[in-house]
This record gives sequence, structure tokens and C-alpha cells, in this order.
Amino acid sequence: MQPAFGRFSNYFQLESAISNAIIHYVNCVKTGKGDSMKNFKWHAAVLAFVVTLGIATGAVLLRQRQMINTPLLKRISELEPVREVRLEEGGEKVIFVTLEYVDNLQKTYRQLHEVISEMLGEEAYRLVLVDKRSEPLEDAYYAVHFELYESEQKGSFAAAGAAVDAKLAALGLDDYRFAVDDKYIYLQLKKGDAWLYEIIERQNRGAGEQA
Repeated sequence: MQPAFGRFSNYFQLESAISNAIIHYVNCVKTGKGDSMKNFKWHAAVLAFVVTLGIATGAVLLRQRQMINTPLLKRISELEPVREVRLEEGGEKVIFVTLEYVDNLQKTYRQLHEVISEMLGEEAYRLVLVDKRSEPLEDAYYAVHFELYESEQKGSFAAAGAAVDAKLAALGLDDYRFAVDDKYIYLQLKKGDAWLYEIIERQNRGAGEQA
């Protein structure tokens, strides 16, 4: 059996159909057309249709959301460095992606955005990377965060790269990388079984370079 409202492909068709039905019934009552409508309590009818509209709209939107979100989460989870992905929807769509340690954070972050944009089109979203940071790695990040933000303001990425390299080299990390493109500044740190990712959105965008 075809589900209720199954023939309506989207919310706008459903809303239009129910709204037209409401208008039709109200007009019938007001004009006295149809013997069966003369004693019809049209206030109750309108209320019933409004409630039905709300329920049907919620069902349609939920179904449409599932048809987009389920393939999206599956596609992201299939990417090699992804350990876990989850979605939160409130005022905005927020996608949390837990990554293994990657060789190139810049490349992985771009790949994630490409996949998400391909699936969502023009729909707005926010991507949040979940790492496995430790207190020593957070201390290492704060040791160089001034250079990172100063480089963004001044565009002095080569100088910042040298300063960051000098400070991080003295901290005994297993790996650290600093990169820049036209949109973001990327920092990744690793020590033992812990790793940290920091991505800073650039405000003064110019030609990117890798440090």
C-alpha cells in the first residue's frame, strides 16, 4: 500500500495540496455548496488539516534529510583516514570527523570538503575535526600559536615556518607539519600515540605557500 502522502515528492507539493484542500472546504461552507457541508464544523476541519499538515511536513522533511545524511555519512566513513563520523543538526549542520594521524592534513581536509560539498551542494555546513590530542601537544601548539596568527596577519609565512620549526624541533615531537593555502593555516603535531590538528581560517587571503 502506498504510504500516506507518498505521491508528493517534496514538502512544497504537500503543503500546496493540503492548503488547497483547506481553502476548498472553507469556501464550500461559506457559500453553502453541498448539502453535506451545511452543518459541517469548518473550524474543526481547518484545525485538523493544520495538524495533519504539521505531521506530514515533519515526515517529509525527516525522510528527505535521511536520504541526504545517510549517504553522506557513509561516503565520509569510507575515506581511508576516517575513524568515525557523526552529524549534529540544530541551527546549523555540523559534521564531526575523527581522523587517524595523516601525513598531509591539508590534503585530507580539502578532500573532506570536496566530498561533503559534492553531497550537500549549496547547503551550509561546518566541518569539525576530532583528533587525539594530549596535554603536551596542546602545550606545543600554544608555544607556536602566536607565530601562526602573526603570519596570517602579516602574510610572512616563510618566516613563521622557520620560527615554528625551530620551536617545535626543541620539543622532541615525533612529527610536526605546518602548511598554508589560500583559505587556511594547518598545523599537525604527533608524539607517541597522540596527535593534534589545528586549522586556522585565514582572514587576509593571498597566495598560499607551504612551509
